[in-house]
Amino acid sequence: MRTVKQLTSNKFLNIKEIKDPSKHIKGFQFAERRGVDSVAFICFDPGRKEFLLNREQKPPIDRYVWGAFGGSFDKDKSPEDIVIDEVKEEAGFTVTKKDVKFVGKVLVSTQMNQYCYLYIVMVNKNKQGERKPENLIEASATTSWFLWSNDIYRLEDWKPITIITKAQAQGII
Repeated sequence: MRTVKQLTSNKFLNIKEIKDPSKHIKGFQFAERRGVDSVAFICFDPGRKEFLLNREQKPPIDRYVWGAFGGSFDKDKSPEDIVIDEVKEEAGFTVTKKDVKFVGKVLVSTQMNQYCYLYIVMVNKNKQGERKPENLIEASATTSWFLWSNDIYRLEDWKPITIITKAQAQGII
């Protein structure tokens, strides 16, 4: 019989343990993010063939990393509406649903139960406005435009690499 025991709980994350003798699982621990699933996106200016990425502090590794923008499903909105809100907040663009292109979803980690829904957002670089960060981590982030090159594959964050690869495979970019 499968049992799931909650080991810790806080505002953002739970740590749980699964035991299932019938499947030889003894004490497998995993993280469960509040709101569970999330969105990740990058902005793309198709006229310039440039990607806007986010350089954000990652406290677990104590440094800044270039990666995708994101948001949690902790809001009572569709994933696309969350992306629209986050694009304004974190990147400074006003976009509509037609600008938001879904490229797929992926399991975040074998140690989590979270899926991340991936998007590429079509923007015009010249229409970028002011960012409106909601917290200190977002406020300390910077953004920068990258030309398409093999440098994208050298990023440490899997999300922009996956978004770009999936968008290319689907003919979106």
